[in-house]
Amino acid sequence: MTMIPVRDIELRNSEFLDILNEYKDILLKKEEGSTEPLVAKGLPISNLDDKAEDFVSDEYLHEIIAMETKHDGFPAKLKGFTGLKHQDFTKHSNEYTKKVKDATKNLNSKLIEYLSCRNNALNACYPPGGFISWHNNANAKGYNIIITYSETGDGWFDYWDLDKKERVRIQDVPGWQAKMTYFGPYDAPDKLCYHAAYTDCYRITCAFVFAEADEFWEDVIEDLETEC
Repeated sequence: MTMIPVRDIELRNSEFLDILNEYKDILLKKEEGSTEPLVAKGLPISNLDDKAEDFVSDEYLHEIIAMETKHDGFPAKLKGFTGLKHQDFTKHSNEYTKKVKDATKNLNSKLIEYLSCRNNALNACYPPGGFISWHNNANAKGYNIIITYSETGDGWFDYWDLDKKERVRIQDVPGWQAKMTYFGPYDAPDKLCYHAAYTDCYRITCAFVFAEADEFWEDVIEDLETEC
């Protein structure tokens, strides 16, 4: 059994970072004198009353693993600001949400073209205490890049190493970082990747899927890690 490892990518490409920062500056902009970003005032939080320890714990992880194919691949819970992807903006429409909607659409368009990837899989913004529960994306197989911004680095991405049978943590860093891996389907059980994330600070995540990778995968990593 050999799962494809999760690779931690250090982003140094200034053109790529400029695209990301344009998005970050809209979501996490703070008005003068405010300690909270505008996103905290403009968008409600989904699953507000859910506790992270119930959905990112070892116990919950092993419950999901034990479900085998009965787990549909989706995360059961995401505690974050609503409206960034697959959400109805009309329920909380205002000048700021319209700006966020346009910015998200613009980001997805630019990064799909820049990365030559197939589609966007996730846009999320988490408040302190936000999380995404253990899941494996077996319903949407593919090579993925997960791009994260952390305000202070007080957060993490964890995955279950199938080969070593252990939980592995990739700690957030202040600013932007990326992870690349393959989320396998149930008919390739050695390629399943159970993963979850949690944050104690404001955190942005956007994820994109490649049709295939092979040598192209390495070219993308090299480009993102090269200063230019």
